[in-house]
Amino acid sequence: MANPVPTLSIPVSGSPPKAVITLANFKGPLRLTIPDSAKLPAEGSVYAILLDPEGSELTGGAIPVGEWVSPQQSAEPDEGEYRQNQNLKVELYLERLQEFKGKTVQLGYQGMGESGLPVDSDAISLQII
Repeated sequence: MANPVPTLSIPVSGSPPKAVITLANFKGPLRLTIPDSAKLPAEGSVYAILLDPEGSELTGGAIPVGEWVSPQQSAEPDEGEYRQNQNLKVELYLERLQEFKGKTVQLGYQGMGESGLPVDSDAISLQII
């Protein structure tokens, strides 16, 4: 099951969700806010991912999903766990979006943990003009 779609720094409407970005008028970067309800590997990272129908892919810079939290009374340094941070935001820069000008692509986010298995979100159909 995929994670919920992100919130974008541009308007999104419809079901399935769609957005249009006009690069000539856009003052980037395109920001994606990941819902706090997303289930991501807390020890891993998350990044924006953009896919076009021809198989090209663009990923944004990765940020850590969570942080190590040690128990209050623990004497053992390896006791504790990773906890997922809230209000995660990732970006795609305007220069990178130029590569997809004139296309409609699928935009979402992807998490990657120690297992190496990706955890995807549902996608937003993004028309890049």
